[in-house]
Amino acid sequence: MNAVRHFAVGFGLVAVVVGFALVQGGILEAGVLEAYAGQLGSMTGGIRTDFGAFAKAPLIIQVHAGAAIAALVLGLVQLFAPKGTIPHRTLGYVWAVLMLVTATTAIFIRQINDGSFSFIHIFVPLTFFGLFGVITHARAMRTDKHRNAVLGLFLGALVVPGLFAFMPGRLMWQMFFGG
Repeated sequence: MNAVRHFAVGFGLVAVVVGFALVQGGILEAGVLEAYAGQLGSMTGGIRTDFGAFAKAPLIIQVHAGAAIAALVLGLVQLFAPKGTIPHRTLGYVWAVLMLVTATTAIFIRQINDGSFSFIHIFVPLTFFGLFGVITHARAMRTDKHRNAVLGLFLGALVVPGLFAFMPGRLMWQMFFGG
């Protein structure tokens, strides 16, 4: 029952963050959702990639995206690789540094809100606290808590914000949908 309650609370928090994202992005305003759906539907001929958009992006965004993508790939490797080994520990520290770089660079990315923080910046302190928990539990040999903290950090501070990167007007949208 405890796991069900944790899942429900986590799902509720993600729903609230997604709701704020939709409101702040103007997606829920009249006509915007229809235009967004129309834009998705009008992509004839498949996905039009534009990887030149990455080269044109500011350096801080390139570092942020590069660290996030590397953390995503390395995180997937770590989730499926054998645990408790020297490579697992070493790659775990590399992953933690990548997450730290991703969160720190996010602080300086403020183009969306005219220099102010946006809803997605809530993931920055969550990442910092999550990394503290991941490392603390690993060093104290609390493997169950370490595993839960890593999964929570991977999904809640990497995958969910990564999905927001595919909103129209953002770099990942431009790269993969040519927009």
